[in-house]
Amino acid sequence: MKKHSLLLPLAGLLLVSGTAFAAETMNGVVARADPNTGQLLLLGGANFQVTDPSVLRHLAPGEHVIVTRNNNDTIGVQVDNAYAGSGN
Repeated sequence: MKKHSLLLPLAGLLLVSGTAFAAETMNGVVARADPNTGQLLLLGGANFQVTDPSVLRHLAPGEHVIVTRNNNDTIGVQVDNAYAGSGN
């Protein structure tokens, strides 16, 4: 019984980490971000409807972002702080 009680948390950890790997990410540069509609347009034409439009409030054209589409089809966006030109 002890062996099974140790395997259950491990199986749960693998299940949770497996969902994290299912997300798709894309880096891009903001062309337009509309917090009223939740529309994010990247240079090059990629267009996204983000799940939480309020995250677009502080994005400006030219900012480098990371867009994440999760396995449940929610879409999020964050500023790409790893970009070499950030902070200039």
